[in-house]
Amino acid sequence: MNQPFPMEFLVIPLVFSFVIVLLILAAIDRWRRENHRLELQKSILERVGSVKDLGEFLTTEQGERFLGTLAAPQFRPQLRSFSAVSTGIVFLVVGVFLMFALHTQFLGISDSQTTPPALLLGILLLIAIGVAMLISAVISFFIARRLGLDGSRRNGLK
Repeated sequence: MNQPFPMEFLVIPLVFSFVIVLLILAAIDRWRRENHRLELQKSILERVGSVKDLGEFLTTEQGERFLGTLAAPQFRPQLRSFSAVSTGIVFLVVGVFLMFALHTQFLGISDSQTTPPALLLGILLLIAIGVAMLISAVISFFIARRLGLDGSRRNGLK
């Protein structure tokens, strides 16, 4: 009769709420950055008066950089790697925190209870996703560097 409140009824909705809040914040940030980039490009194009001026501008170093910014941000290897690293770290930290919280006396199981298998598998899945994202970011970094897609040749570093 005097059973404690099951931990999974509290932890699982909190984890889903946390993930949803992170996704919403990431979408808002991406939308804000994209709007800022588009406004900057529009203002640069408005300053160019004629086709001749545009042609002269595009042949300069600043014009080449401007053309480089016109590429969609999701196709830049640096941003993809950074996104994978940040997402992997978030998943890994949340998974380790939940694993720690599950096995402490304050939030977790007591001596008489056992860890629910579904909850333990969910936490292990979070940790595995985090580790996989970090490994993916490292591999893509080395591949991008090997193919010269990381910008090091363009900036004169190689």
